Amino acid sequence: MVSLRKVQYKQWWYNLLGPNLAKDRPLLSYFIDDRYLILTHKSPLMLLKPVALTSSFVGAFIVGMYFLTFEQARFFFPDNPVPVTLQTFGILLMGSIYGLRLSFISISFYLILGISGVPIFQGHNGGIEYAMGVTGGYLIGFFLASLLNSFLSTRGFNRGLSIWSMLASNMVIYLPALIWLSIGDFSWPEEGKLYQAILPFLLGDFIKLIGASIVISFLWRLAGRSKD
Repeated sequence: MVSLRKVQYKQWWYNLLGPNLAKDRPLLSYFIDDRYLILTHKSPLMLLKPVALTSSFVGAFIVGMYFLTFEQARFFFPDNPVPVTLQTFGILLMGSIYGLRLSFISISFYLILGISGVPIFQGHNGGIEYAMGVTGGYLIGFFLASLLNSFLSTRGFNRGLSIWSMLASNMVIYLPALIWLSIGDFSWPEEGKLYQAILPFLLGDFIKLIGASIVISFLWRLAGRSKD
């Protein structure tokens, strides 16, 4: 017989991930295990809400942070001076796998660490000065794209339709970047050449979008074989 405490923690975990509504459950919720409790009700840390940390949550959070540091892997296309990193690939994966709340926690913690000076931004950079530079709009776009993709993924744009939520999320990365660069006083891109902030990334982003969609479709097939 399943204990009431285990049921309560399982419900808390689903609530943290996002809506627990039949087919609209976050993908990650199909793969979590029943090893829950790290903190007991007697722990003084239980004064902190929500109810408790779990081994599943901590593991998922660490993986989420790993997704967000994919930018350290980079390559160049011929005649393209802009490096293609895997960070947007990681963001798309995280948004499609996690629910809205867990994506929010992971991306927020990543940005807080980077702005605080931890060198986890592109090129091992960090700090408020870097975040307020030319990459500021892209960082805002990463935050919004992760949340949008999570939201759409738990509203039916999952499985074979994940490519559409990823496409919309990718567009959301570009918009804040363009606004940021158009109102800021930066040395890049050159005046009248704002397209330089987007055009070099299109081919790489398209390839990453297709790749992430294939991975998510494969994971949904695995989820279909696991018990709900």
